[in-house]
Amino acid sequence: MIEASGRKETIESVSLGGLETTVGFLLRLAQVAVFKDLLAALKPFDLRVTDLSVLLVIEATPGLQQRAIGEVLRIQRPNLVTIIDQLEARGLVRRGPVQGDRRAYALSLTKEGEALLQEAKIAHAQHDRKVLDALGDVDKAQMLAALERIAAL
Repeated sequence: MIEASGRKETIESVSLGGLETTVGFLLRLAQVAVFKDLLAALKPFDLRVTDLSVLLVIEATPGLQQRAIGEVLRIQRPNLVTIIDQLEARGLVRRGPVQGDRRAYALSLTKEGEALLQEAKIAHAQHDRKVLDALGDVDKAQMLAALERIAAL
C-alpha cells in the first residue's frame, strides 16, 4: 500500500509512465530479482555476489593481480581492496608477491577457499538453473550475447 496525497493506492494502480516498456528498467528489475535469489543461495556460505565473482576469477586464473580482477569485474580499487582484505581475513584468499613488483600482489585461493568455493558453486549452479528456467524457451547463447553487447555500451 502506498499513501499519496491522503489516499491509499495499491502497487497495481500505480502507472509506470512507460517505464515498463524500456529495456533499462526491465533489466534493472530482472537484476534485482536475480541478485535477491543469488544472495539467498550464497547466504549459507557468508558470501556476497562480488565475493563469489572474485573467488571464481582467482580460481580460474591463480596468481592474478588485484588490479586485473578489478578491471575485469569492474570493481573500483578501494572496494576491491576491502573485498580482498575480508576474504583474506576469512582465510579464503592468499596474497603473494609478484616478481619484479613489490607493490602488487598475486592472489590465490587457500585450501579453505577452494573448499568453500566448490560448495558455493553448487548453490550458484542451482540458482543459475532457476534463472534459466524462468527464461523458458529463450535461447541462452543469444541472450548472453545480447547482454554482452549491452554491457559493452
